[in-house]
Amino acid sequence: MMATLSVMPPGAPRELPLFHGDPWLLRGPLWTNWQIDPTVLLGVFVLAAAYTLAVGPLNQRRPDAAHRPVSRGQRVSFLAGCAVLLVALGPPIEDWAGLLISGHMVQHLLLMFLVPPLLLYGIPPWLLEPLRRWPVVDRAGYLLTRAAVAFALASAVIVAWHLPPLYEASLRSQPVHVVQHQLFLVTAVLVWWPLLGPLPAWPRSSPLVQCALLFALTFPGAVVGSFLTLGEPGFYPTYAAVPRMWGVDLATDQQLAGLMMWVGGGVIYLLLITFVFFRWANREEARDMLPARPPSESLAARD
Repeated sequence: MMATLSVMPPGAPRELPLFHGDPWLLRGPLWTNWQIDPTVLLGVFVLAAAYTLAVGPLNQRRPDAAHRPVSRGQRVSFLAGCAVLLVALGPPIEDWAGLLISGHMVQHLLLMFLVPPLLLYGIPPWLLEPLRRWPVVDRAGYLLTRAAVAFALASAVIVAWHLPPLYEASLRSQPVHVVQHQLFLVTAVLVWWPLLGPLPAWPRSSPLVQCALLFALTFPGAVVGSFLTLGEPGFYPTYAAVPRMWGVDLATDQQLAGLMMWVGGGVIYLLLITFVFFRWANREEARDMLPARPPSESLAARD
C-alpha cells in the first residue's frame, strides 16, 4: 500500500518503510487503517473470477463437459486459497508487516503454507492440460515440479529474500516488494506440487520422496530462523525506525519471527511427514490384506 508520509516525531529516523503503509499513520488498538492496495484486490478478484468462469459457464458450454468434472470441494478449496491470499496481502496483516518482523513472517507463512495447497487442490487436471500443447512449457513444467528442483529453488528464494539486503529492499521499493511475494508464491507452488500436483503428466512424487522433500524443507527455515532468534536485535534495521506496535520491543519481535520460521515451519513440515507416511503405510497394509487370487483365476484373467 502507498500512503503519504505524515510528519514524523522529533528525532525519528527519516527513512521509513513505505510499502506496508506509513507506520506513523497507524495507531492502536488494531494498528491498521483498513486500506487495501487496489492492485491486490483487483488481482485476487481476477484470479477467482477467471477460475469460476473456466470451471463453470465456459466449461459447461463445451460438448465434452461431462468428461471435465470439477467437484464442489475443489471449487471451495480454490476460492478459499484466493480468500487467504487476500487476507495475507490486505489489512490488517499488510499493515502489521510494516511494524513487526513477526507480522511480516505471518504474511510469508500464509503465502507459502496455505495459499499454494488450497489453490493446487482446487485445480482439476483438465484445466492445466492446454499448457502441454507447447513442448517447451511441457518440458519446463515437468522439470520444475520435480522434488529436487523445487526444493533447490524454494530454498534459495527463502534464504536469499530473508537476508538483510534483499529484505530491506523489499520494504523500500514497490517493484521489489511485489517480486518478493510473487517468488514466494511461485516457488511454494512448485514445492507443494510433488504432494498435490493435479496434472498427471507432471506427476506427484512417491510417498517416500515426499517425506524426504518435507524433511529437507525444514532446513532453510531453520537457517533463517536461527539467525533471527539467536542474533542481535536489529537484524533488519528498518524495524528499529517504526512505532513499537502493542509495546513489543525489537528483540522480542525478532525472536518471535525467528521462532515462527525455525520452530513453527519445522513443526508444520514434520506433521505433514507424519500424515504422508501413515497414509502410505495404511495403503500398503490394506494392499497386503487383500486376498490373493487363486492361480487358476490369474491364468484365466491373463488368457
